[in-house]
Amino acid sequence: MKYNGAIGAIMAREKFFDERESKVLEFKSSLPKFEVLIKTCIAFANGVGGRIVIGVEDITREICGINEKVRNRIYDDFPNSLFDSTSPGLLAQIYEKNFDERSVIIIQIPSILKKPCFNRKEGLPKGVYLRVGSSTRRATEEYVEDLMRESRRMSYDEESLHLSIKIFSNELLSFFFGQTQTKRRLISEKVIVQSSANSEIFFPTVAGVMHFCDNPEEYIPEASILCTHFEGVKGRNIIQTQEITGNLEQQATTSLKLIESWISRKFTLQGVKLASKPIIPHSALREAVINALIHRKYFIPGSIKIALYDDRVEIFSPGSFPGLVDVNHLGDGTTFLRNPNIARLARKLGLVEKMGTGIRLIFDSCKKAGLRIPEFHEEGDFVKLIFFVQPSKHPQTSDEESILELAKIRTDLSISEIMNYLGVSRNTATRKLNLLIVQKKLIRTGKGPSVRYNLA
Repeated sequence: MKYNGAIGAIMAREKFFDERESKVLEFKSSLPKFEVLIKTCIAFANGVGGRIVIGVEDITREICGINEKVRNRIYDDFPNSLFDSTSPGLLAQIYEKNFDERSVIIIQIPSILKKPCFNRKEGLPKGVYLRVGSSTRRATEEYVEDLMRESRRMSYDEESLHLSIKIFSNELLSFFFGQTQTKRRLISEKVIVQSSANSEIFFPTVAGVMHFCDNPEEYIPEASILCTHFEGVKGRNIIQTQEITGNLEQQATTSLKLIESWISRKFTLQGVKLASKPIIPHSALREAVINALIHRKYFIPGSIKIALYDDRVEIFSPGSFPGLVDVNHLGDGTTFLRNPNIARLARKLGLVEKMGTGIRLIFDSCKKAGLRIPEFHEEGDFVKLIFFVQPSKHPQTSDEESILELAKIRTDLSISEIMNYLGVSRNTATRKLNLLIVQKKLIRTGKGPSVRYNLA
């Protein structure tokens, strides 16, 4: 019986694909029109490559398999259709994978060197597609230009801005370069570039402006951080908002101080073990803010946004994860620099210690502090990081103990916060709170909607 049970467990596992859709993986339950597959292939080619798996439900990941007709169409007709429809012509690797009695077909597309790849029928720029999270989207003209830069082995942060280098702060340049502040050194650090039309003229780069200009937001649209403190958990009423400007280091320092001051005023820690510790570890919050500044897409007009709610802090950064970085495997040490020159200068300035360790540091420091593990979301062309102002809830811990742990962090608790934290109904939450009040572990203050619960 044990043997048969083990076989049954294996078969049950094999009914579902063990990966989720992402920027490098697409599921199709049945064979769509070739047109649809070709657009996804173009998007993978313009990114880091990817796989289309035919025979898997996209939402449930259930393996439904393929029939002989689908198999023949993919092997016999699709490769020629793909090559003829794309420029440069794409070549796919096609193979099968068996799951018990069901098979799926996998179309694998590599990343191409000569970008952008586009649909011949639609032409440039309309026929260019990109992978945004687990969706395939038509690229904007700005993204087409970014792909062309990538093809030339250039990054956006080394592009020149046709401005005078007098916009730089002499104080910031002197602090970094000291006595070696020569045009030759500035060129080698990709802070400035020489004009192709006149060797006596120099232009600042995007990386140079972000690090050595006092007001980069005047030259790079919305190169700033917008910090907002909301009332409640839904973000309907604003308590306070402030736009943070300045060079990259100034933005990081000022926004971090502001958010931490808001957090410290809103939440008080109680109890011997938690006293003197910030609710969200300073190292985690600092790493998150600097990551957003270094890795965001600067050619997308839009500020980095940091929002404080009653139960969380959200950091919203323009641009999806770059390169091979996958939201489903964060913290595995994979590093891909969208802005390599901004990152390199940040490291020399001491803002970054070691590449590839930031996300792991965020996870580990929050776990060590007893907080719920932060979440990263890649929705559209942006990344959102959520820090929860709640302790992690262990399965072995009773609901009453979990309420008390939460009360150590929060100055006061509402019934809706308890319901959300425990995942229970209002009646259940009220019953548990009343028990803690009878035990003199909590006290209740206020009336009606303003009722709050605190440690006794």
